[in-house]
Amino acid sequence: MLTSRAADAVDKAIGELKDFDLKILGATHGMPSIGSSGYVIRHRHEYIRTVRDTLQFRPPDSGRVRVLELGAFFGVNCIALRDLGYQVTAADVPEFMDQPAQVERYSERGIATRGVRLEDYILPFEDASFEVIIMCETLEHLNFNPLPLLKEINRIGSPNSIFYLSLPNAAQIYNRIRVLRGKALGVEIEEFFTQLDPQSSEIVNGHWREYTGPEIREILERLGYRIEKQYYFSLGETQPSSSLRKMAARFFYEKLPWLKENQTTIAVRERRTDLQFRIPATVHRTLRTL
Repeated sequence: MLTSRAADAVDKAIGELKDFDLKILGATHGMPSIGSSGYVIRHRHEYIRTVRDTLQFRPPDSGRVRVLELGAFFGVNCIALRDLGYQVTAADVPEFMDQPAQVERYSERGIATRGVRLEDYILPFEDASFEVIIMCETLEHLNFNPLPLLKEINRIGSPNSIFYLSLPNAAQIYNRIRVLRGKALGVEIEEFFTQLDPQSSEIVNGHWREYTGPEIREILERLGYRIEKQYYFSLGETQPSSSLRKMAARFFYEKLPWLKENQTTIAVRERRTDLQFRIPATVHRTLRTL
């Protein structure tokens, strides 16, 4: 029931985007090859999981539920959740989020927007501002120590709020194969050159640091969270498994789920963390303590 409800909301959100020029917005976000619908359709299964899990762990009928999505990108999650009754704020880098077309289309749907630079660490929100904080496919792109940022996320979450974190699984089978073939993980050399190419519109690189499930659990538990649920998923799970190869892969992943490509952690903020961070100048130019 929840999956069907989530799928309907996501499909409606994707449908609303079909006439919007995502290609231009994609280019400003370092993804110039994105077509008007290819990206969002390719990630449909992830949007459905996010919306479904939000409905399950913080239903909108439990009172006012304020949602913040960090790394909102095209806003499929935000639009779907707003239609389902949540009070939503979409945040992303200012180069992307502060464009008039973005602000207008979010505003028309009753969604607040905020340009945020996660590397600044300090988030522009009051204490306990949100009952749900979503960060999907974002943590792996951060090329700095993420702990002060995660502490800030802890601060702006209300007591017993949900932190929904979805990202690639560093322990996935494809990473293991790459290492066995003598290849490195993380950002490829070509991406360094592309980001600095005068002819390129790319402003972000790829995956600087992926994490395993146990690493995510350790970080969040030490920052005042209780892990409510953690699971792994794969794109292949969304596709028909009639071929022998796909059936074998499904059986393999059922036995070894930690080798799947992606992971999601749903964490409950049990307390505001009392950890104190000393931040050296090599990590942040001006911020010294948090």
